[in-house]
Amino acid sequence: KRQRLFQRWKMLLPTLLQPYMELMCTTNSLRDVCGLNLEPERCKCCQNARELTVKVVRFDKYESIRLWASGCRPAAVQLIGSGLFPCAPVYPSLAVDVRMLDFVTRLFLRISPNHTAWCSTVEDFLRCQGYRLEGKDPLRRRFGNTLQWFNSLQASCETYISGLLNDARQVL
Repeated sequence: KRQRLFQRWKMLLPTLLQPYMELMCTTNSLRDVCGLNLEPERCKCCQNARELTVKVVRFDKYESIRLWASGCRPAAVQLIGSGLFPCAPVYPSLAVDVRMLDFVTRLFLRISPNHTAWCSTVEDFLRCQGYRLEGKDPLRRRFGNTLQWFNSLQASCETYISGLLNDARQVL
């Protein structure tokens, strides 16, 4: 199961490069807030469309969103276009604000990475704000997966851009 999940992420990451770079461009490198850009209705051309309810973790709120995922409009692509990153490649149950993931990545470059402490702090903060997070340890594992694959997307993006720059240098 873990190997299959790894393979799905590896196949998905290249398809997320363009939406991620567009997000970075339209939000001025995440300075501006991105609105939701989700499919509100079932896709007419795909038979395997599925309605998803995804919990969203942001700096200032915890919310639930609904979207239709299909072969022509995958959930991950819709979420990236909305400034969110999914916890799973196909049918995510959680998405995290890209700005939060970028912040955590930069924080963990400066301190020892501790997903458990970070997630406990976020959960406590959101509960104090009046949000209800269900279950024992509702964020830790899914947040860890989300951060890992978000960092892989960032690395893939840097590799892609470096390749373009190297190609341009060779032409000159």
